[in-house]
Amino acid sequence: MSLGDALNDSLELMGRILRRWGFSEKDIIIYTALLMSPPGPMTMKEISEKTGFSLSTVSQSLNNLIRYYMVKPEKRGRVRVFTAVPMFYELFLNQPVEMLDKEVIPLKQRLLELKDKMPELRDRIDLILSNLSNMECVLNEIIRIKNNNTCMNSR
Repeated sequence: MSLGDALNDSLELMGRILRRWGFSEKDIIIYTALLMSPPGPMTMKEISEKTGFSLSTVSQSLNNLIRYYMVKPEKRGRVRVFTAVPMFYELFLNQPVEMLDKEVIPLKQRLLELKDKMPELRDRIDLILSNLSNMECVLNEIIRIKNNNTCMNSR
């Protein structure tokens, strides 16, 4: 495999991970451009030139990436520069907490409300609630493992 092929494969696999976590194609392109660029931060103009995106598009994606701590902004004189931060591990570990708090628990609460109001769906809702309880258990176990993590290297 050539160096170019290895780089392209690496970028595609990074993109798959980020897509799974809900990042847009533009976010992915901008992030990987920053991550795999020569060392040192880039300005919005440099990112725009490298990706072919407008400054407006670059700005929107950078704001999203900054919100998830994937990109670190800095002020260098009068110019803002941006550096990609490889946060795959942290994003992965935040997924169970977010899924539990924002989706599983609220869904269980809504279904419990529906169960009382729609007795004809009681059996179906019980089945879904059972499945969600299993999911909640697994997510809590992942969170427990995260909190007792021995896998993190000391870089």
